[in-house]
Amino acid sequence: MDTTITGSCLCGGVEYEITAPPLDFVLCHCSRCRKASGSSFAANLIVRPADLHWRTGAKQVQRWDLPTARSFATATCATCHTPLPHRTRDGTRMIVPAGTLDTDPGLTPRHQIFSTSKARWCIDVEDIPATS
Repeated sequence: MDTTITGSCLCGGVEYEITAPPLDFVLCHCSRCRKASGSSFAANLIVRPADLHWRTGAKQVQRWDLPTARSFATATCATCHTPLPHRTRDGTRMIVPAGTLDTDPGLTPRHQIFSTSKARWCIDVEDIPATS
């Protein structure tokens, strides 16, 4: 990877960089990810903790662990509440919301997970008229 991948929150108070190629890029259709993202699925890069570095605003990152789940967590900016990268509970990976990327990661999603939980209204958008 020649370039560092950068990302930030909506207000710009939190910035991060990824300094190695992501391990994976997944679309998660589970109901928890749909609720946390407010969308039909969560698009997440998976990276090693050592490869993600906070440039600014690390103290503004607020983590929340869903108490009823073995492994579900989220993190957001304390100011604008944008979803942000967070470490998995076992500490082995970082989940990076792809919508927060400021630079192209150089890859597209590799697979979908929890597709049996996919929202019925989640469809292929290629057939929907688009405007610029």
